[in-house]
Amino acid sequence: MHARLRPKRHDFTHAAFALSVDAAAVNAVRGGKFMLGRAWSPYVYRDRDFLPAAEIFQPEGVAQDFGRVGDTLAGRFRAFAAAQGEPLPARTQIRLVAMPRAFGKSYNPAVFLLATVDGALTCGLAEVHNTFGERKAWFLGKDCLKRDYDGDPYLQLRTPKRFYVSPFSKLDTEFEFTLRLPGDRLAITVDHYEDGHKSLTSAWTGKQVPLTDLRLLWLTVKSPLLILKVVALIHLHAAWLWLVKKLPFRRKGDDIDQQRNLRHPTSELTGPHV
Repeated sequence: MHARLRPKRHDFTHAAFALSVDAAAVNAVRGGKFMLGRAWSPYVYRDRDFLPAAEIFQPEGVAQDFGRVGDTLAGRFRAFAAAQGEPLPARTQIRLVAMPRAFGKSYNPAVFLLATVDGALTCGLAEVHNTFGERKAWFLGKDCLKRDYDGDPYLQLRTPKRFYVSPFSKLDTEFEFTLRLPGDRLAITVDHYEDGHKSLTSAWTGKQVPLTDLRLLWLTVKSPLLILKVVALIHLHAAWLWLVKKLPFRRKGDDIDQQRNLRHPTSELTGPHV
């Protein structure tokens, strides 16, 4: 679910699916006999698709570390957490929540990593991707750990975005991530705040279902060409906001000095500027 609240209302909901998998063994994830995880399966997970190590563009704040060459996703997350001042004990379990590659295509608007020690939620990470191939990661540490009215733990962080995700949001917009451990249900939200007011809310919710070939086949019917569908929806709704609802459009090359801590910057950011 994605709902823009201001300056003009615009909302939509679409179907997608994701898995919660062991970050230490992403490449080994299997589901059913045919649909997930084999070289010829329509769906597959690849360790390299998540939290890849790369040079930081315009670093700001605590130095980020993505581990050594050859590290697994879990190793990269451990390095990232340690650089933030929260090293993880050896018995920590790390879960990745993300969509798989679909028919060879990989794209997630956001992926989430959640760490538990002896079953207790301790910290997490949100990595947001834009459609230009750029990525930015935020750490949700012990200071972000809260409990709801039922006593269940969750992580929440409100932080400046300083990353070009939408042409309709200013660079000084704040993200508010709210992450919960996936169980029978998934409930993750990413809200935007501009000038102290919530301007956009997005939620990824759903229920846990059996991981079988039949279920994956049914999900393929409901969400054909999963990754292409997500990317197409992003561009279609952007066109609607610009052409029909007349929202102001910001170029990616504007406010380059405000775009911080991202990886894989485009030439528009790294090239010569007037």
